[in-house]
Amino acid sequence: MGDTAVQEYAELTEAEAAEQLSAWFAGEVAGARTAAHSVLVQSGGDVRAVVESGLLAPGACVFAADAHVVAAGPAELPEGGGPRAVEVEGGVEYSGDELVMSGNLYVQVFDYGSLPYLSVAGPTVVRVTGPEDHEAFLDDADRALRDGVWSEGLAHPSVQLADLTTLVSPTKDTGLGRLYVTADGQVRTGVGGQDLGPVTAGAEALRAALDAGAGDPSLGSVVPDDVLRAGAAERPWLGRYAKALEVRRRLAPKYGTDVRVSGFGGRFTEGLPAHPVESADEVLLVEVLGDFLAVRTHDYRLFRLGKGSARLLEIFSALGATSPLGATSSPDAANSTDAAAHAAATAARLLDMTDDEARDAHAALTARLGLAGAPAATTGGA
Repeated sequence: MGDTAVQEYAELTEAEAAEQLSAWFAGEVAGARTAAHSVLVQSGGDVRAVVESGLLAPGACVFAADAHVVAAGPAELPEGGGPRAVEVEGGVEYSGDELVMSGNLYVQVFDYGSLPYLSVAGPTVVRVTGPEDHEAFLDDADRALRDGVWSEGLAHPSVQLADLTTLVSPTKDTGLGRLYVTADGQVRTGVGGQDLGPVTAGAEALRAALDAGAGDPSLGSVVPDDVLRAGAAERPWLGRYAKALEVRRRLAPKYGTDVRVSGFGGRFTEGLPAHPVESADEVLLVEVLGDFLAVRTHDYRLFRLGKGSARLLEIFSALGATSPLGATSSPDAANSTDAAAHAAATAARLLDMTDDEARDAHAALTARLGLAGAPAATTGGA
């Protein structure tokens, strides 16, 4: 690929572009979802129509072969800035495709079924491209839950699982936050998504088409909606699995793949529910090479804990005490007060302390982790 395809525009650095592209593949959207914050235009797509559609949020990032069209921008920029663009070459629709960005970033794309056989040589995206891929994704999740055995490919720091938010929450309304525009001008919310209509239809018509459906159509053309929904409904812990996958990816460069996650393949404390009952937002507890770490799931900050502190946090979390983030973990807990009292009594019995000591220790621990409004302190982590 020649250097003519690797220009950057309008305040977007190479690192920022790579981060935006990774979030686009995963389906992560920040900010209001009534307009697009990131758009990938397939080679041959009408970039000018995208710019003029009214779909783009202020400061939106557009990945396109004709990025100079975006860079030119409108005569009057909206409040918050005009669209930012990165010129790319290649494609993302088929297994073996390659997307080239910023000169030295080559992103390879493969189907999920190829994951066990991949030799990862650089940034790699793995997509669910059909029902068999979706079934393989669920099988890997079930194995991690049951046995604590994880797909090594998904733990590789250079591997990004595409459409992860849709896979774990297909009923969630993700709006128009990220878009894919095909060569013939059709707008989708993902590469394998349903066509919402031509980009020339404009923002209002496309929003109406999206509202006419239910949930997230980002995989609608490759996996039937009822199959996606059934897979997620049978596995209410999939959101937590997704968080655990990301934690393992982030830990892999330092710790490798020898990572145990509480609730997947068992617990660190006997007598607790073996499988996750915590919400996806609850702190994750992991053991790596004899170290116990707590991971805040909203920013993935790591905190090193002693084994006793890890077990205390695990007891309160797994028994459905109200999370410091405001979510009651277990649907079986009558209310947060009863759950907290039960957790304190269990911790007292298992950790040789009184109920009050367990409650006080848990409050101090969550404050240390920055989950209870107190300044966070850490003795380790990345």
